[in-house]
Amino acid sequence: MLVTLRHKEIMGYCLMENTALKAINKTSRDIYLDAVKGFLILCIVLEHNHLLTTQYDWIRPFSDAFAAGCFLILTFAWPLKKTNLLNFVDKYFSYWWPFIGFITATSILNFYFYNNSQYSHAILSYFNAILLASPQAIKVSSGFMYFWFLPCLCLLYLIRRVLSYVGKHAYIIAFIPWLLIGELSDELLIRTPYSLHVIAFILPIGLCYSKLHKRLIQPSLVMRVSTVIAFITCAVSSYFIGWELFLAGGIIPSIKQPALLVFYSVFMLVAIPGIYNLFSFTPKLISNFFAFIGTHSMKVYLLHPLIYISITKILPIIDGAILSFLITIALSLLVSHVLVKVAALNKLIFPNAFSALNFSRKS
Repeated sequence: MLVTLRHKEIMGYCLMENTALKAINKTSRDIYLDAVKGFLILCIVLEHNHLLTTQYDWIRPFSDAFAAGCFLILTFAWPLKKTNLLNFVDKYFSYWWPFIGFITATSILNFYFYNNSQYSHAILSYFNAILLASPQAIKVSSGFMYFWFLPCLCLLYLIRRVLSYVGKHAYIIAFIPWLLIGELSDELLIRTPYSLHVIAFILPIGLCYSKLHKRLIQPSLVMRVSTVIAFITCAVSSYFIGWELFLAGGIIPSIKQPALLVFYSVFMLVAIPGIYNLFSFTPKLISNFFAFIGTHSMKVYLLHPLIYISITKILPIIDGAILSFLITIALSLLVSHVLVKVAALNKLIFPNAFSALNFSRKS
């Protein structure tokens, strides 16, 4: 009897300890980094709202200058997990799964409602988008270019893994394409498989950021103020410089435009810590709100253009620029939240790894 009671006491203690560890893990997320994601995704939603970009000419120079690129650079804040290639692909290439799903759905809709081409051409375009995943191929098949981000992200992870074996020479290898990629024509770059031209521009910036991240978000007042001022300065400057960077579209400065090349690189380096530290000066309510959006950033990214098109063109119930932006955000977050609550559906569409799909498992 005493043994049984002792066993129960130990089990109860273990249960309490596990519960405490889970609570710690849940609160271990950096809320300001989530808030940064929320800020970045709102910039992208702004840039994809045609009603807003035609009315406010500062949006595209501002948003395209750093938002999408910073999402890629943000992945450099954490080292890649050291694992075998199979496990690496299982985890880091899982973004290809929602890419295939969204490309398939939108390509079917695009063919039946907006495309007059033959079946054979539509099928060829579809496989071209899936297998080569260039911005141009993706747009031709699906009607949308923005899906380029997911295969680009997968390939960026793979390139980082390869370069991790090179050591310090990785900086030299990455530096040369960064200088020269802008020399190629826009028409050629948008046909580049897996948006390699984007990686060519982002990679050296990301490698530098991986060494600077912890220093730039340290809590010293001098660093916080400096990075915020640097970010705001670059943001304001983007308006006066104009629309000179559009990564997916192949508008990239080269060595012949050294001032632009340095400006956009510096902008991306200071944007994440600048926004991060900016939130450190705001009330908790604001940072929590942006963090909530940030935790749903991938879903909002994939859903918002479809929702925007639906409410402004397919069923044109909204024609106001600001209102369309707010409703697009609200509906994107609502759908994202519902997906999270329906765990099985969320896991099917947005798995953390290919192995998480496990179609062979019986219910």
